[in-house]
Amino acid sequence: MFSEIDKCRICRNSNLITVLSLGDQALTGVFQKRVSDKISIGPLDLVWCAKCGLLQLKQSYDSTEMYGDNYGYRSGLNAYMVRHLTNKIKTLENLARLSQGDLVLDIGSNDATSLKAYTGKYRRVGIDPTGVKFKAFYTRDIDLIPDFFSHEAFVKKYPREKAKIITSIAMFYDLKEPAAFVKDIEAVLSDNGIWHFEQSYMPSMLRSNSYDTVCHEHLEFYSFKVIKSLLEDQGLRITDVQMNAVNGGSFAVTACKKNADYRSNHPVIEWMLRQEDDMGLDTPKPYRNFEERVFLHRKNLRELIEALIGDGKKIIGYGASTKGNVLLQFCDLTGKHIPCIADVNEQKYGCFTPGTHIPIISEAEAHAMKPDYFLVFPWHFKHSILEREREFIEKGGKFIFPLPEIEIV
Repeated sequence: MFSEIDKCRICRNSNLITVLSLGDQALTGVFQKRVSDKISIGPLDLVWCAKCGLLQLKQSYDSTEMYGDNYGYRSGLNAYMVRHLTNKIKTLENLARLSQGDLVLDIGSNDATSLKAYTGKYRRVGIDPTGVKFKAFYTRDIDLIPDFFSHEAFVKKYPREKAKIITSIAMFYDLKEPAAFVKDIEAVLSDNGIWHFEQSYMPSMLRSNSYDTVCHEHLEFYSFKVIKSLLEDQGLRITDVQMNAVNGGSFAVTACKKNADYRSNHPVIEWMLRQEDDMGLDTPKPYRNFEERVFLHRKNLRELIEALIGDGKKIIGYGASTKGNVLLQFCDLTGKHIPCIADVNEQKYGCFTPGTHIPIISEAEAHAMKPDYFLVFPWHFKHSILEREREFIEKGGKFIFPLPEIEIV
């Protein structure tokens, strides 16, 4: 079911310091079709490497169980993410100066939202073990490799090809061997190609108290300094880094081979490194402070929910998600507190949250129940949620956004 590391996943140092434990939780990305379905349960412990600075999960879980038929995330259901990914691809197309017939690769292609955003006549390839589940959303000219990415998996299908653009969005932190992954990227990337990857930014996670980022899928929580060192060790050079608000705070890194003709944005790169130094990330202190805030947040959120229920208020969950499952289990919020959770994904209707066994229903059903409050789990989409739910708010309904600070709107 799971194993525990005794050495850092990057530098193999054995001096790993435990900085946060969220307790035993059922696999947070798996939505049960029946309450009786068996789901693996295991701890979520964060450890910090005192040598290279990588913050990482102490446990490694079985990938085939986490990314099986009950895996719930689909990019194309979120209009914000569709716009975000589409704009990203347009920028990369211009940067890489693509020609007709060039091969572009998306690792963790999900429902092909990113690949469908390309406008030119390129050879579009997605690689994702969950891709078969979403195959209906792939156009006929997109090739799907239903596997985990590796150099071997790619060359088996394309033995003489290199990728001009490689994208890997919100998946680089899911790797048991990140250095091996980067080495394989370097091997399949064309000499003048670019690799663009985006993931949660660990310093933002600390600042925003977003402990719900810590789940069974996410094995690494990166600072920019750790990323830069990791890529350089494998023959890659960072050309640019950008920050955005996706998933509560992410950073997007663009890289190429060391001798490619892309210029590096040194002012921004050096600024990012200085910002991280100022946070003291090379000491345990910021992680210990984070731990204190996390447990205080749990106390405060439970007190709020129980006070509202004691006053006769009805609270329904909003957005069944991996992040929400972390928060629910850590805060011990069950169907006694939240009778159901509304979601837009029809494939989740009738399913249950792992560990807490809260049923998932449609948004229409949830509104018909006339809740006093919605507890929002995808809190990082606050503005778009408030915009689409104006009618509910005008009728007196309220939203509880649990993070980065508990807020009632």
